[in-house]
Amino acid sequence: MRSTWPFIAGAIIAGLVTLFTMPILVATGLIMMAAGSFGKDEAALSGGSGFSMRDERGRITSKLINTTYSIVSVPITGEPRPRRTLLRQRVTVGDDGIGKASLSAWLVGAPSELRKAPLFHISVAAHSANLGDDFLFWTETAGRRTAYSLANGDWLFDADMPLVTFAFEAETRRMAALSKADEEYSAKGGVAVFTYAAPGRVLRRAVLVVDDPMRAGMLRATLSATKLVTYTDEALGGRIVELPLGSGTVRIPVTPTEMDLRRAVVPAGMRLVPIQLWG
Repeated sequence: MRSTWPFIAGAIIAGLVTLFTMPILVATGLIMMAAGSFGKDEAALSGGSGFSMRDERGRITSKLINTTYSIVSVPITGEPRPRRTLLRQRVTVGDDGIGKASLSAWLVGAPSELRKAPLFHISVAAHSANLGDDFLFWTETAGRRTAYSLANGDWLFDADMPLVTFAFEAETRRMAALSKADEEYSAKGGVAVFTYAAPGRVLRRAVLVVDDPMRAGMLRATLSATKLVTYTDEALGGRIVELPLGSGTVRIPVTPTEMDLRRAVVPAGMRLVPIQLWG
């Protein structure tokens, strides 16, 4: 019996030591874990591409979702350097070809930026979309391309015909776009809208107005048969954007900063009206 007491006493002492040291060990472990994660922060965005099919009582339907992420440096007016921006582009298209395009943007800085609401979000009906190298987000539906700003998500202009692009210098790229006049302008004799733009921003917009309503209607109906061209003509002042029409040709001189409507050559019975002065 006497030999068992030392064993029992040792077990009691060991239990007491464990009882008092366990909280210390647990606290030490938690402190080490906290110290290991101190200064670290992580955030992630999810959402990928996919394709699905559904049998609705013998009628098969499908849906395609394409999601892409890009990081771009977007020039911002008034800021000394471009803003690094994360863009999430998503296009959803069904069997009928009618789809939706969206673009969301976040500032690339601390991980906490990804937990915030997007800087802007665009969601429009479209069957395709892409990011251009002109700091624009392009969507397309029913043959019309629409440009949105990557700086703030604002709508900039539409284009129903192919763009013309050119450069005055290596870093001075410009583009001209043409779209059919919508109801607001066509009701006042508008035939087409000219847009002159730099990467990410519009420099000038003007509507071509025809005084004769019948002539205006004919030109609107045949506008898709023509396209913008550009060339250099020193007699007219340098770079020219030209629109050939069945009843004459519109020629507009352009500079790096302006579409010079005052020196434009327009057929008789037509005029160019700056859109911001339309009333």
